[in-house]
Amino acid sequence: MMKKVPLLYVTARVILTFMILIFSLSLPLNTESVLAFSTTPTSEVSPIENLARPTDNLIQAIGWADNFDSYATDVSLHGLGGWKGWQNSPAATAYTSGTQALSTPNSVDISSAADLVHEYSGYIAGEWVYTAWQYIPTDFAGESYFILLNQYDDAGNTLNWSVQVNFSSSTNQVENTGASGGTLPLIKGTWVELRTEIDLTNDLCAFYYGGQLLYQATWTGEVSGGGINNIAALDLFANGASSIYYDNISLTPPPKLLYLPLITR
Repeated sequence: MMKKVPLLYVTARVILTFMILIFSLSLPLNTESVLAFSTTPTSEVSPIENLARPTDNLIQAIGWADNFDSYATDVSLHGLGGWKGWQNSPAATAYTSGTQALSTPNSVDISSAADLVHEYSGYIAGEWVYTAWQYIPTDFAGESYFILLNQYDDAGNTLNWSVQVNFSSSTNQVENTGASGGTLPLIKGTWVELRTEIDLTNDLCAFYYGGQLLYQATWTGEVSGGGINNIAALDLFANGASSIYYDNISLTPPPKLLYLPLITR
């Protein structure tokens, strides 16, 4: 004998089938999706149009980076990972430190006689973002400098500054020492992002401190003048001041959207 199917069960099956049919017909034949990887926004939109950050999700490629974690703690960086003292002098070296670290276990301690340099080659066109994270202790004393050069050599025959930013305990300010000027309040006791957005194609530069624009100017003429469109070196100059710590330093292309191929059903 055939079992009777309850009327309620039949009705439910009919309704479910009808809903599935309606949903299927509502789907488009082709859909486009965007891969949702992102970097954390840290500031206002860049004044350099070509470096403006999209509000959508981003993916960023690394050109060069160093977080100091592959080195032992409390070691001289002169001769390690491309680092050296100014004019290749071991006396101007800086040391890794575990006192403060954004990524554990190490940062680099820029203090006293430290005048630490890292050279670069091949960065002569296009758009680049130079990022460094900085920690200034609450008892910091002195004046210390963050410097980017468009020309550098150990002999000192060809030197040209593009960025020179001063951190002063006496004024409690961050100051652009270049022609455009600009100051911001000094931030102590926490990690702060320093970000330099560089457009070598159009000779432009914008410097951000803790997400705030300190200044925008030309890359070749802001400090020394008469420079070239080239990223030559970083110089972390203690100038006899007490410790400032740097970590997670990188030189990268600006963030770009990454689109996936069309998904077809």
